[in-house]
Amino acid sequence: MVIVVHGGLAEEEFLASDALLRACEVATEAMKGKEAIEGVESAVKVLEDDPRLNAGTGSFPNLLGEIEMSAGVMKDDYSCGGVAAIKNIKNPISVARAVMEQTRHILLVGEGANLFAHLLGFEPYDPRAELTIKTWKESLHKAEEEKRPIYRYYLEKAQEKLQETHWGTVGAVTKDEKGGLAAGTSTGGVKVQLPGRVGDSPIVGCGTFACPWGAVSMTGEGEEIMRWGMARRIGEWMEEVSAQEAVNRGMEIALEKKILCGVIAISKRGEIGWGANGGMLPLAYWKKGMEKPLFTLVD
Repeated sequence: MVIVVHGGLAEEEFLASDALLRACEVATEAMKGKEAIEGVESAVKVLEDDPRLNAGTGSFPNLLGEIEMSAGVMKDDYSCGGVAAIKNIKNPISVARAVMEQTRHILLVGEGANLFAHLLGFEPYDPRAELTIKTWKESLHKAEEEKRPIYRYYLEKAQEKLQETHWGTVGAVTKDEKGGLAAGTSTGGVKVQLPGRVGDSPIVGCGTFACPWGAVSMTGEGEEIMRWGMARRIGEWMEEVSAQEAVNRGMEIALEKKILCGVIAISKRGEIGWGANGGMLPLAYWKKGMEKPLFTLVD
């Protein structure tokens, strides 16, 4: 049994190591006698519930001050599911899993994702936190410097809402007692985000990927991670090389293409790999035989 979780690329001192360690502990218990996906969902829910992280509670708002979240899950049999631009849900990772297990689809977005969650009994939830308001105001300040005229519209609408009223993406990869693999990623988006923007997290092969050879979760510049299909490349390379070597290959591409990103990976052999290109990647991991999970900061 193996579990690795990350808290997104950190631009400053990371103060949520306890959340990552807790996520490992919860995932370990959840996977006892069960599939790897149980560990992924349980770990990511812990991270989504922590307002210090940019997923679930405390997610980054878009320029209108609204929170649109995305999440994706995938198993080593290529079954997968995701939601994008979903609102007012506490744990998008659980809705993503429901898409995988209860529909013929892979990705539901916007109002359709919200209706699906409602029909399944997910309770309405306001994910705003102190971090949300702080991040929104920072985004508005940066948007004021944008030369593209379209940003003027969003700024005008945002000012109306202002009168009315971190750290990044999280993810997990796991290997269960029978050797099954799973990956999951959840995000609240990025700063200066236009409404409706979707990044790499819920997209198969981009921010989240699992196959018979490995499981991968990524964080960073979502548009560039999508452009180069980073998670799929790293996952498939693990058929031939170790998890760390596969990650190293991915980081070489990231360096060449100037992609700011971080990655965690587990191979079918139980090897762990991680890397970051720019910023610091906080993560925690646990393997069978370890007394307790360990936290580390990768730069």
